[in-house]
Amino acid sequence: VEQKSNPALRGKPIVVVGDLYRRSVVLTASYEARVFGIKTGCLYWKAKKLCPQVIGVVGDSAKYLSQTKEIVEVLDAFSDQLEMASIDEGYLDVTGSLGLFRTDGAGMARLIQDRIKDELGLPCSIGVAPNKLLAKLASDMKKPLGITVIEPEKVGEVLERLPVEKLCGIGPRLQVHLNNMGIGTCGQLGAVPVAELQARFGIWGSWMSRWGRGEDDSPVRKSDAADVVKSMGHSTTLPKNTTDRKVIESFILFLSEKVGSRLRKGGFAGRTVTTVLRYDDFQTMAKSRTVGEFLDDGLSISRIALKILDQMKPSRPIRLLGVSVSSLVPTASPPFLLKYLEKGRLLARAMDEVNDKFGRGKLRRAKVMDAEAFGLLEPPIAPHMHALA
Repeated sequence: VEQKSNPALRGKPIVVVGDLYRRSVVLTASYEARVFGIKTGCLYWKAKKLCPQVIGVVGDSAKYLSQTKEIVEVLDAFSDQLEMASIDEGYLDVTGSLGLFRTDGAGMARLIQDRIKDELGLPCSIGVAPNKLLAKLASDMKKPLGITVIEPEKVGEVLERLPVEKLCGIGPRLQVHLNNMGIGTCGQLGAVPVAELQARFGIWGSWMSRWGRGEDDSPVRKSDAADVVKSMGHSTTLPKNTTDRKVIESFILFLSEKVGSRLRKGGFAGRTVTTVLRYDDFQTMAKSRTVGEFLDDGLSISRIALKILDQMKPSRPIRLLGVSVSSLVPTASPPFLLKYLEKGRLLARAMDEVNDKFGRGKLRRAKVMDAEAFGLLEPPIAPHMHALA
């Protein structure tokens, strides 16, 4: 999406990050960047070391969600059995519509892929298979712009030597446990007695046994792009660990403003605020509070987030901070009854208008400057710009 919206980024190694801090984490990398070994979760400074010419782009969830909605509109034209699993992934049951399009699964995949590419300018990879587990597996086999078909009679052959970690649901830790049991492939996983897996993993053992044989009878649950949005949040790894309350408050406001901006652009407001902190030893804590009013401005969100932080009583240097808002509803058009909340909403929207016209961060609250001074690599505005107190 970033390369589509900015032609200057096309064909170049780019990474999408939360912030342009040295210790920020890569959310995703373009295929041009991946050839250098840059992966999701890699620290930004490490990505720059692996590929000095890599370009960091601050992510914009509202922009990505808008593209998801357009993709959903395309998919809806092929089947009404659509389940969005995330902002960039979904399942489509086309069993009932193959006859309408007079094609098979592979042909349907080509029609969908071509339409998304031609109308939206985006590549997508599609897996065609008898169930969701295998379709997900197939979709990851050829990227970008790939189509992989797993026929029912070929399932055993495909899984026999496939590494077990390729299955959706088998993470790094589970992989280690399975490898220690001598299970390295899906074929081996499917051959292990169910009782043995249940004894080791409980109810998950029976599920993994079925996964190893490619069995999945879960239906496609109808949903749309809006269902993907359960919450909106933003977190950042600090430039360096700190216990400085002034700096921590500044970062909480900085993150809350970002969340508020995303809520307003997405047309949402929420009443449950969550604060996340991670200590220097990587211990992570999270705590939430639900309030009476639905919020969509950063200052109000930050006030709740700071109250939560006080309840958490941080005792050691903090490495990461995060703020999110959930219990979302579409933004109501009537004004807030409480005057100070309505004033905050109008002010936030005025800031949006200025920043949309002149660039992100051209107008922001003065308290955010403490976070910038603490180590922001690329401050969002020039020092001479005015800031709101």
